[in-house]
Amino acid sequence: MVVEATHLRADAQRNLERILEAARAVFAEEGLEASVADVARRAGVGTATIFRRFPTKDELVAAMLEQELVAVIARAQAAVEADDPTAAIAEFFSAAVEGFIADRCFCEASGGDLFERPRMQELVGELTAALEQLLRRAREAGAIRRDVVAQDIGFLINAVGHAGLRLEHTAPGAWRRYVEIVLAGLAPQGGGKLAHKPPTSQQLRDSKRSR
Repeated sequence: MVVEATHLRADAQRNLERILEAARAVFAEEGLEASVADVARRAGVGTATIFRRFPTKDELVAAMLEQELVAVIARAQAAVEADDPTAAIAEFFSAAVEGFIADRCFCEASGGDLFERPRMQELVGELTAALEQLLRRAREAGAIRRDVVAQDIGFLINAVGHAGLRLEHTAPGAWRRYVEIVLAGLAPQGGGKLAHKPPTSQQLRDSKRSR
């Protein structure tokens, strides 16, 4: 009986891993409008299996977002330990925006009701603390404006990420130019020539149409 129980727990764990992996893929592609049925098909399980573990769609999305936010925190903490705080800020900022572009759901949900949940607020606090440490190192090295705070970084990541996601289908990669502009603005003394070209007027117009 013990062996059977262990086997059942192992099966349940595998199902959970498949569900969360499928949820990340489906919601990243389709955003918050994706359905639990879409996730079930991708995971190869029935919707009842998902609802036994996650009573509502919001619970499933929250579990997935929690995993994504934990990964962002890990990147921020690694940046704190990097030898070059200037490069670390640039790499973290760019990776965070790229994460928004690659994961439509994370981008759409950021700042919304799901982030008001206690666990998510706890994780946001951890991320803010890591960013404050990173900025402190950068200020000491003279690598960033002294008036920039962690909340500024979060706001700018959200702004570039949301706008970049809307533009991605008409001007892929254009968001990188705006990351450069932001990073140049964060530097204590301007920045060098931008390496990425701006989107064309037509691309900007096309981005405003329905996807």
